[in-house]
Amino acid sequence: MGAAGNVVRRVILVEDDPGMREAIRALLVRVGYQVAPAVDGAEAWELLARGPRPVAVLVDLYTPRMTGHDLVARIRRTPRLAVVPIIAMSGERASRDRPAAEAFLEKPFSREQLEWALEQVGAG
Repeated sequence: MGAAGNVVRRVILVEDDPGMREAIRALLVRVGYQVAPAVDGAEAWELLARGPRPVAVLVDLYTPRMTGHDLVARIRRTPRLAVVPIIAMSGERASRDRPAAEAFLEKPFSREQLEWALEQVGAG
């Protein structure tokens, strides 16, 4: 850990597809984030429960065990985590049932779109 002003920008990335998860992780690392990957909402919840609060959660809406929708609802109900910005991701273009997320990315997306979303939610 560096000086007090040197805040670690940690993002939790929830994506069940290994190739997509690695591609997004690489993009995030390239633009200066520390990434905690999770394959589904349940794994992400464990990371949130025991780790430091991330600057953002990037969550695929459709994952096994616990969906992104369920994870978002759980985060919003938890006082310590309710302020964490959420960027929802989906391959479904017009996802009518978008959760209470600050930003939405349609997969596949570019590095520029990802950076824009992170800036939009204040994690840039």
